[in-house]
Amino acid sequence: MSDWAGANSYKDKNILETCDYCGCVFRMENQLQDGHNEYEEYYCPECRKEYRIRASLSPRVTLVTKRIDGKSDHYNNNR
Repeated sequence: MSDWAGANSYKDKNILETCDYCGCVFRMENQLQDGHNEYEEYYCPECRKEYRIRASLSPRVTLVTKRIDGKSDHYNNNR
C-alpha cells in the first residue's frame, strides 16, 4: 500500500502578501508534498525581493497591485 501524500503534492497556501520593501501586493501559491519539502525562494514581482518558504516546488507568484513607493529599483538581496 502506498502513501498518497508522499506521492502527490497538494496546495498548502494561497495567500496575499504585501512586500515590505516596495508595498506591492502579490498572491503566493505554495505546494507541499510529504517528505519532499525544502526551502524554496520566491520573489516580489515588482522589486525582486527574495522570500523563502518550505515547499516541494517553487511557489507561484502573481502580481495583484503594483508597487506604491514610487521607485523602479530592485531590492538588493545580497545585503
